[in-house]
Amino acid sequence: MHRRKALGGGLVLSTTAWMAPSVLTLDRVAAATASVATDIPVASGGATFIPPPATIREGTTGLDSNTNTFVFQEVGPITLTAGLAVNRVTAGSGFGGNSNQNATIPAGTQICSFYAHGDRLDDSGSLTGTMTFGSASIIGLIYRTAQLNSSSFLRAPGTTYFNGPMENSDSMWLDLTPGANSVRWNMRFGPALDGIRVITNCCAP
Repeated sequence: MHRRKALGGGLVLSTTAWMAPSVLTLDRVAAATASVATDIPVASGGATFIPPPATIREGTTGLDSNTNTFVFQEVGPITLTAGLAVNRVTAGSGFGGNSNQNATIPAGTQICSFYAHGDRLDDSGSLTGTMTFGSASIIGLIYRTAQLNSSSFLRAPGTTYFNGPMENSDSMWLDLTPGANSVRWNMRFGPALDGIRVITNCCAP
């Protein structure tokens, strides 16, 4: 087993009451099913946007870094033919990798999928990053092993994956306020990878 220690602090979040829904709320589903285009995120705060790599195996040259995490688009727009299990759909501050709302994005929803990948070269310390969408809405985060595996159909074609789930001492901040729609992370490392699959409605109607 390896590591980790949570890091506090975070974004200023929406005042909307938090909940743990089993199915995505209807207003956000309506926005998702009306999507027609991909909204490419701005990567910042230690994250770099790249084309889908050939592999995200641990120790991949150029992707193992003591300063950067890496963000790439997987697929989309695509329409879900079955419900998609996700770990979080509501705003939150500093939640760890054990957090799970057991939410489902319903079949028929049009989505885009992006991936945040972290792999420290020295296998210690932390990496940070932020993914912000200008028009699209984030409608789900996937960061636990079971859901990363069950959503493997969203993997970028041609990329070889080695899932690295987030752990309790990793921290994430999800901001769903208008004009923000960002997810921020602090990944802490032992000898392992970290990854977050970010699901959006592609582009707000």
